[in-house]
Amino acid sequence: MVIAKVKAHHKLLGTFVTNAKLELTLLVTLQVLCYEDNRLLKLFSDIVKLLYNGDLVGEDTIQHWHKKGSHPKGRNVFLKDMEPFIKWLEEAEEEDDEEDE
Repeated sequence: MVIAKVKAHHKLLGTFVTNAKLELTLLVTLQVLCYEDNRLLKLFSDIVKLLYNGDLVGEDTIQHWHKKGSHPKGRNVFLKDMEPFIKWLEEAEEEDDEEDE
């Protein structure tokens, strides 16, 4: 249900999230909301992937959040949950770099 709501409000979110700083704010706010509501806790990475695939949050912002931009609330839980996606982003970036050479 939450995923469907994020999809439904994708364009609306896009009007407010217009730069990397706002992308990071969105991720941190999402992290806090998911931490405070157990029903959302396990959906965090799915929501982030949806935001990424919808071009609302960029690769660089997600990697920055992962390295040093995350909120203390539930940091370890969310960082661990995001590891496979972060690894995928890094591998995709390496492949792009190899193709550019």
